[in-house]
Amino acid sequence: LFKTTKHRNNRTVTPLVAVAYQDHLLKDLAINNLSLVDPFKRLKEQEHRRKVAIKNAKSTIDTGIKRKKALPQKDVNKQSEYVLDPKPRPLTLAQKFGLIPHNKDQKKLLTESEWGEVKKTSMLRDDFKSPCVICKDDFRVADQVLLSCSHVFHRACLKAFERFSGQKTCPMCRRQQYQTRVVHEGTKHFKHKSATKIQSTWRGFVVRKWYEELRRSHPPKNPILRKKFFEDKLAEITDRFVAETMGDTVDRFLQDIDQSVQSSRNIFRHFENTQLNTLTREQWTDIELRATERGVTECPICLRGLADCRHSNETTAIVKNEPIALLSCSHVFHATCLNALESFSMDNDVTSFKCPVCRSLYRKRIVEC
Repeated sequence: LFKTTKHRNNRTVTPLVAVAYQDHLLKDLAINNLSLVDPFKRLKEQEHRRKVAIKNAKSTIDTGIKRKKALPQKDVNKQSEYVLDPKPRPLTLAQKFGLIPHNKDQKKLLTESEWGEVKKTSMLRDDFKSPCVICKDDFRVADQVLLSCSHVFHRACLKAFERFSGQKTCPMCRRQQYQTRVVHEGTKHFKHKSATKIQSTWRGFVVRKWYEELRRSHPPKNPILRKKFFEDKLAEITDRFVAETMGDTVDRFLQDIDQSVQSSRNIFRHFENTQLNTLTREQWTDIELRATERGVTECPICLRGLADCRHSNETTAIVKNEPIALLSCSHVFHATCLNALESFSMDNDVTSFKCPVCRSLYRKRIVEC
């Protein structure tokens, strides 16, 4: 423009150049809020759109039936590449005048073949196999963006870098106003790397198990290794026998304890039975005297009155001529009630019956009224 236009003096060119530089700096530094228009114009437009939407709202009948919107199913395995920039940013006034150089990709969007060349250049440098230079982490399955300068970053990392830096500049080569394209080469490399690692781990596990089994079943031919092999076999068999012996010893020890406890119980029971079987007439008289002094008037089993067989004026027999059982522990019951209780006992041994009141072994004696 300056070459084809003739100016009589520099007074006209200098202000134009200054304005061009200022415009370029404002757009380059992302200072977009310096406008002479009404600052509340956007808020007014939003309020106007909201009022129009309320005015055009139509009433609907609520039938109570909620229809779920069918969400489009996303194919996980399908990975398509697409350009994020809808159109390149227009040139500034200084770039149009040729005062500041501009990039080739700033005039128009790159074609598929051009993006292929950019990706090929990036793959030759193994950028997809290297971690992201911003977060220093592998690309994994996150979205990656390929810049028109052939550098690759995480999409989220590049977005955060642009937001905090306030300008669109490549973090690697400082190229401005680049174009971005979502690619998945890093994800493919990560999946291939993960599958290879899983396969190698599984194959190593299988081979190690096979080799251990081979070592256990086939003795080596070297005399020294063969001797060590049979020593290990003998040690393994000995340890197994020792473990089994210790287990049997513990079982026998517990069994001996149970037998000792049972023997002690039998001894005490035999002693009590012997003492009870040797009760004399005088002892039975003392037992009957203690029962009389206790003054029990009811059978503890059926709670009916006892017949007065000892000529006591305080007791009154409800059932006449009913036999009464006097126990060696001086407790008194109806003979019929005590026999019924003994019949329901789970222990068939007569000498092991216990008194329902004091839970002691007893010998009984029938007292006729």
